[in-house]
Amino acid sequence: MNLPNQILLGFILGLVTAQNIFAESIQVISEKTPFTSNEESTIGGGEATAFVRKLLDTTNLKYEFSYQPWKRAYNFALREKNILIYPLARSHTREDLFVWVGELIPVNYYLVKLKSRDDIKVDALADAKKYRIGLVNFHVTHEYLTKNNFHDLQPVNSNLQNLRKAQLDRIDLFPISDGGLLQLCKRHKLDCDQFEPVFKLTAISNGLYLAFSKNTNQVILDQLDRGFKQMIASGAHREIFQERLADIERYDQIWSK
Repeated sequence: MNLPNQILLGFILGLVTAQNIFAESIQVISEKTPFTSNEESTIGGGEATAFVRKLLDTTNLKYEFSYQPWKRAYNFALREKNILIYPLARSHTREDLFVWVGELIPVNYYLVKLKSRDDIKVDALADAKKYRIGLVNFHVTHEYLTKNNFHDLQPVNSNLQNLRKAQLDRIDLFPISDGGLLQLCKRHKLDCDQFEPVFKLTAISNGLYLAFSKNTNQVILDQLDRGFKQMIASGAHREIFQERLADIERYDQIWSK
């Protein structure tokens, strides 16, 4: 075979490979929270999903979308390929378990209590071990506290359950981000001022990300990476998350005092 024919054959094979890849369907999974879902009865919310859908619609990639309980979604992303999961907190423990696409928003996690609970004092992480702590199953806060030998942990399926349990004196503390708490209070008409932070979980206060499962095809990874960077450059990322970022900045100023 002469050189021009070899080049043509290589081009055709490359084209066929790309077509086969784009024929693959990505599975996009998340949990249902104010950050990922927008309900008709509420104002705002769902920014993360709005961003992900816009990002995927700018590519030639096919995708199927579903909400799942976080533990199920997380384990599914660990087992399968071509799984896009969000919003995933990035930590040292998780660094090599996923392929990280890009940061959606920064996040700061705190242990939080009711303001009325003057009996609760936490000056160091170890001080919190004597309290009942509610958290969301398989969230990064669950991994972090378990790794640090916390035992009186009460996993549930949503942060809202922890707010309710704190109000009913069924737990003493719960970890949550400042922005996450504010969004829950807005959506469910709760008084955020009844809660206050007692300790910042600095080691896991990084960001919430889009991430792919390992062994995902490199062409798919490259396509999403280019699309994400274009969303940043065009200002679409800032536009979609503008209100959320403003809330995070405002709460950071309040809670860091």
